[in-house]
Amino acid sequence: MLDGFAGMVPTAALIARQIRLQGLVVGHRGHQTDLVQWLETSGIRPVIDRRFGLQAIADAFRLQAGSGHFGKIALEF
Repeated sequence: MLDGFAGMVPTAALIARQIRLQGLVVGHRGHQTDLVQWLETSGIRPVIDRRFGLQAIADAFRLQAGSGHFGKIALEF
């Protein structure tokens, strides 16, 4: 709903290409802001498995596809 509650959906193109459209409902922006503020003060930090430069983005995707990581895969640019 980032673009509003109404919009054109090209259903024929979706069906022809056998594309699945799935929505995701999350909390409102205030909830996200509260969570980010709490995380900043809590000391909790994400686990970073590996960091890749932007030129190595293909390697980052290969690591993700192979499920050989524990934690986040970060891109630095």
